[in-house]
Amino acid sequence: MGYRVLAVDYRINEPNRQRFVRESLPEGYELFIPESFDTETLIREAKSARAIITSFEPITEEMMRAAPDLRAVGKAGTGVDMIDIEAATRAGIPVLNSPGAMRSDPIAEHALLLMLMVSRRPWLWKENRTNILHHELMGATLGIVGLGNIGRALARRCAALGMSVLAHTRTRGKFRPEGFTVEETATVDELLPRADYLVLSLPLTAENRRMIGVREFGLMKKGAFFINIARGALVVTDDLVAALREGKLAGAGLDVTDPEPLPEGHPLVGIPNAVISPHNATHSEGVQARSYRLLGENIRRAVEGERPTSLANPEICD
Repeated sequence: MGYRVLAVDYRINEPNRQRFVRESLPEGYELFIPESFDTETLIREAKSARAIITSFEPITEEMMRAAPDLRAVGKAGTGVDMIDIEAATRAGIPVLNSPGAMRSDPIAEHALLLMLMVSRRPWLWKENRTNILHHELMGATLGIVGLGNIGRALARRCAALGMSVLAHTRTRGKFRPEGFTVEETATVDELLPRADYLVLSLPLTAENRRMIGVREFGLMKKGAFFINIARGALVVTDDLVAALREGKLAGAGLDVTDPEPLPEGHPLVGIPNAVISPHNATHSEGVQARSYRLLGENIRRAVEGERPTSLANPEICD
């Protein structure tokens, strides 16, 4: 029997995702999917785990404490806010991710898809609403909060469509685009009143949680569009609902929500000018295969005492 890799997220039981995980694990490593994902079952099964993986469900300190042979916790993708990194670091357990494998292009394409959907609203033909005017991207101003690889990829695409690009980033001055310009603002507040499309593409941290709320929506142009491809908890959901219902925003395109998934009957679901995708911006064959291959290799490295190539808590090795 090989090293047990415990899945604590029901999503990994989906056929495609399960296939990617199984194909990515080296010989001698076994994916274990529990019969139930309730806390009691996960704690019990953690006792024999060498690694614990998730997609979006939490990996808690309690789970890690229950696993005496645990050598790694992680997920495929970049964000690891669902993992108790502080607890893992205290225990000397590597927190693994696969940021390089995700690549920025699929997520930037998804952001552009959401921008076009909320601007053009192609579903209105079903309602025979031919009097609804579309919005054009050409000549509009894009405001990006977070200018990492995803934000830069989106900036390139939108500049090619004739949009002006503003951005706020904590690493000002590092992006030097060729063939177009990006104006960087010192604060988010400077960006908000000028953007026709506001796109969030930054990681979730304790500092920026719920950074966009009633105050920020109030600073935006009336009739602007809001796009979130980052994390749902960056936004105060009730304030977003109010801004859409009151007409402050013309529309919202969301690949992430808070809570996630949205419960049945949630107010966001029934809003006609909100387009919601199920956090699947990176769900392409290539991205998933690359992400899980990197995660599988890093699990092997961590279990066998080598330094993983992608670590969310590198201080345990430094």
